Amino acid sequence: MGKEQCGQWLHRLTVRAGRVVYRVIERSSLGWLVRPSAVQRIKARIVYTPAWRVLAVLDLLAAAGVQGWLAGGWGVDALLGRQTRAHRDVDLVIGDNGRLYEQVAQVLAREGFRLKGTHHDPRIPIPWCHMWDHDTGHKVEILPVPLHEPPFAADGSGGGQPFAEGRIDGRPVPCISAELQLLLHTGYLQRKIDNHDVALLRAHLDLPELRTTT
Repeated sequence: MGKEQCGQWLHRLTVRAGRVVYRVIERSSLGWLVRPSAVQRIKARIVYTPAWRVLAVLDLLAAAGVQGWLAGGWGVDALLGRQTRAHRDVDLVIGDNGRLYEQVAQVLAREGFRLKGTHHDPRIPIPWCHMWDHDTGHKVEILPVPLHEPPFAADGSGGGQPFAEGRIDGRPVPCISAELQLLLHTGYLQRKIDNHDVALLRAHLDLPELRTTT
């Protein structure tokens, strides 16, 4: 094994061990140790969902006959055709047919994911979020939406299309359009990563940079 290969192997081993140790502590009575913001920043560098996992999940769902579209951070990077940051999870939009979600749940469970919880907020365009975790630290959020209603239904005029094709590691992938992504990044308190994604989307669409006053 060459020096470079050895370094990559050690890096992967360290990341994997770090993920396991973090999750053990998080689930134990010592969970308070990993809640400070500094530890959370370290967590963001360790617990993330890589490109290969995104592609693997898309392939598994396609094999099961399920159509899904990338949203969130991975959706933005797919539109750009390059990865701009580490992503904590992969957000996947599907139709809100209950039987469709059951199919997705079966696929994820077979792959070793476990349902962590479900969040519902009727005030936002994507009210339902089903959160799935894997022991590797990878996370998938399944977002059922009404595909026959705005803003997810095409307007029929050739503009305002809700879906697009992006690329991850050179492979074409289905994703939410840049225009719809911008719309979905409104109506809630923006985090640093949200500001990062919005800036990329606006640059992608050749829109002027948003400026705020203090």
